[in-house]
Amino acid sequence: MDLKRFEFLCRIADYGSFSKAASVIGMTQPSLGRQIRKLENECGIVLLYRNGRGASLTPEGAALLERVRPLLNEIDSAIADLQSDHHAVRGTVSLGMTPALSRIVGFGLLTAVRKNYPRVALNIVTGYSGYLLEWLTTGRIDVGVLDNARRADHLIFDHLAQLRLSLVSAKSTEPAGSRGGKTVRVSALRNLPLVLPTRNHGLRRTMDLAAVNAGIRLNIPFEIDAHDLVREIVLAGQAHTIMSALAVRAEVEEERLTVKLLTPAVTTHLLCGTSSNRPVTTAARVVIKLLQDMLCELAQQPANGNQLTVT
Repeated sequence: MDLKRFEFLCRIADYGSFSKAASVIGMTQPSLGRQIRKLENECGIVLLYRNGRGASLTPEGAALLERVRPLLNEIDSAIADLQSDHHAVRGTVSLGMTPALSRIVGFGLLTAVRKNYPRVALNIVTGYSGYLLEWLTTGRIDVGVLDNARRADHLIFDHLAQLRLSLVSAKSTEPAGSRGGKTVRVSALRNLPLVLPTRNHGLRRTMDLAAVNAGIRLNIPFEIDAHDLVREIVLAGQAHTIMSALAVRAEVEEERLTVKLLTPAVTTHLLCGTSSNRPVTTAARVVIKLLQDMLCELAQQPANGNQLTVT
């Protein structure tokens, strides 16, 4: 049985069309159709529905691909590993992460990769979770670390850590009722102007749910998907925001910002996402492992014990 035919079936399922799949694969549509018919004859079942609008998997075809696709990815990964240098990991890895996480671990991760794997070129791209999800799907990034990501076809997510969220305010606009305290109740947010990402992103969905649970409506005069601008708005005292206190540690130490843990606790889950359509290279694996090690080390520091949990 020719494994290539299973790969052809994957592409047709991904694109929902023989013509689009044939164009990507680099063969004619009739040739692709003959390969799929041979596969169906070998399996003894119909794998695809064919109609004027395209093609879709039959239940039997979907069940087959669910079992076969991971095997194809393992084969691709094994070949990629064998082709790599036996003495040194090399390659380029494009890693997407949220702006807050980049401030927490970005520089340290770059330094660790350069020190331990000098032949690995790490490119870090920052964006809110909705954008990272899109970039993972389209192949712009190899690995994405997202907040509370939605499930998506052909993406695999592994849990990395859990971050507790805080109210972040300019020193001059620290909420009067909580001055000097380390926490603020979620219900108190109803009286505060907030700057948050748009609804397409994990952090915003987390806060919308927290507000519903607290029986309040958030006051969000600014919906901004640019982290630097969010920071400027908060520093100018025009609004407060929500994020991990670890992301603004420098500004807190400089007494430019204050942070207060939300109570009841509101957390965001950091998920490491990869595509099931592309093999995870050895270079990508070592980057993920270094990131996991950094998060574990941060979680073990006494000052971070109530803000970061690695499971």
